[in-house]
Amino acid sequence: MTNENGLLAKLMRGKTFAIRKSVVFALIGGILIGSGSVLFFQWYNPRDVPKSSAFDASLIMNRIVDRNEMVAASQDYTIVEKAGDRNKLFDLIEIPFTQNSFWYRYSGVIEATVDLSAARWNTKGETAITVVLPEPTTQNIPDMNVSGVLEERNNILNPIHVEDVDAFQRDCIAKSDQQAKEGGLLEQAKENARVNLQDMFDIACGKDVCKVEVEWVDQEDGLKGE
Repeated sequence: MTNENGLLAKLMRGKTFAIRKSVVFALIGGILIGSGSVLFFQWYNPRDVPKSSAFDASLIMNRIVDRNEMVAASQDYTIVEKAGDRNKLFDLIEIPFTQNSFWYRYSGVIEATVDLSAARWNTKGETAITVVLPEPTTQNIPDMNVSGVLEERNNILNPIHVEDVDAFQRDCIAKSDQQAKEGGLLEQAKENARVNLQDMFDIACGKDVCKVEVEWVDQEDGLKGE
């Protein structure tokens, strides 16, 4: 009877140890699973980063103003025309056999630029800004590598002078400027300038966060300010 009781006690002690061991393993497994779940959800669900809808219009505009000038539109041109004259008596009667002439090609590009350094602006809440800019101006840049006399008919009695060519060049410049303006170059420059400014704000603030409106004024009114 005593032997049976001793054997039973040993079996119970072994069972108790096994139960305790299982409980320890279960606790460790639960801790590991719980820690892994926390890390998993933190990784897939990071903390929200607070976002501000406000934008610093002055900072953005100051960077834009630092560019000084924007070429908003340009147009190439080529003018080929014939010019010439005759000597006149008392500036009234043409003298025979004094005709001279030359064919001249005048090429270049007309740029419509916007003076960003004269910009002023004001914000409309946190979603819009109005930028005031001076009207675009044109600059005529000739390409002298292409421009020049194509053919000339000189006359000993009435030779072609440098002044004649210079006068013809000035006429070509005036004509090309007029054609560019009549063709809508300045209007295109205004639209391109607005789009460029909008793109700059989209990059700085995010697309469609801030709407840019542009008002155009005469050159002398385009004073920098805010």
